[in-house]
Amino acid sequence: MLKEIPAKVYQAISFEKDGSPDFDLLASCFIEQGIFINNKGDNPVIRSVPAYIDMISSAMKSGIVISIKEVELSNSVQKYGRVAQISSEYQLRFEGQKGIETRYGVNLFQLVYQNDHWLISSMCWDDRVDKSLLALNA
Repeated sequence: MLKEIPAKVYQAISFEKDGSPDFDLLASCFIEQGIFINNKGDNPVIRSVPAYIDMISSAMKSGIVISIKEVELSNSVQKYGRVAQISSEYQLRFEGQKGIETRYGVNLFQLVYQNDHWLISSMCWDDRVDKSLLALNA
């Protein structure tokens, strides 16, 4: 069950040109206070789930984002009672105003067991343009 959570998130985030993400599915994966942490730059950018959804929606409406396809390459799960962490290596194919870009990176999911379900409390990530730079154990 835990091992499949990243694939569910990637399914929710991914969409084809003229399509849209499944924001309801995405939100259902998180606790109410869940957060996204983009750590690709000099300082982390932290957004609530609604703020993340608004950011993606705005980027789609303005044409900055045309399509997203994120897939999992591998993952590992650590579970400690009612908390867990998933490390998920991914490939992201992003189409935007500047064309198509492919990135590789890692998402770290922190999860809690709540109401008979595993839900994400936070999702943080970093990515690289070049897959050869990806090294989870470095």
